[in-house]
Amino acid sequence: MGNYYLGVDLGSSYTKYQVVDPEGHSVYRAVHKTLTRNRQTRESIEAEIQSRFHPERICSTGYGRNTYPAAIRKTELICASVGVSHLYPEQEKTILDIGGEDIKVIRSGPEGTVEHFSMNDKCSAGTGAFITEIAEKAELDLASLSPLARKSTSDRQINSFCTVFAKSEILTWLLDGVPLEDIARGIYLSILNRIRKLPLEPSLPLYLCGGVIAHHPYLQELLIEEMPMPIEVVPQAQYSIAYGAAIIAMKGDVYA
Repeated sequence: MGNYYLGVDLGSSYTKYQVVDPEGHSVYRAVHKTLTRNRQTRESIEAEIQSRFHPERICSTGYGRNTYPAAIRKTELICASVGVSHLYPEQEKTILDIGGEDIKVIRSGPEGTVEHFSMNDKCSAGTGAFITEIAEKAELDLASLSPLARKSTSDRQINSFCTVFAKSEILTWLLDGVPLEDIARGIYLSILNRIRKLPLEPSLPLYLCGGVIAHHPYLQELLIEEMPMPIEVVPQAQYSIAYGAAIIAMKGDVYA
């Protein structure tokens, strides 16, 4: 059996596992909800990883990274930068990571160094939690949100970035009889408007990662159409940070 390396991203909504071989190729990945009383799924995944791969090193990241005391521990910023840069080794790039409760904008340099970053850590606007709560208010199924939005040509968008006010706005739309496809598109347009206000460098390529990007293809399409810079969606976008953690585990603790 060869040497394998494990990255674990304990996010606010989901925990992601990524195992890579000595060349950094993905050989295993898994995900489960982070906040659940049922520990069986987590224990089953971790037991399978240990029995099949016996990871030589582990790197943990995310909100719960300290639950792995024997692991290399790094921030999501470093792991995202390392993971994306391993796949796309441009000298300079911007990474947009849309997660369950925050949005990170990372300017990444050579070898995955974090040169600058910003976060919306005081507001859930544009995050997975925002989409989930607004969709629930409109009684829209998350899985059907993108196909539904594609049926609309409306430019109507949610004006408020505050989730509480946005839910009130959606309630008004429903009372006014706004079609559901226009509501679905309006949710995505509001996120696009939020992203336009972020400190993104138009001259640098933009790489999209995170669970929201992975599960909302219509948002991908909007960003690619409307943003001024070249955009690439990272493969297996939900696992990007876990993948970066696995690359750090593979290379050793060489990233500050």
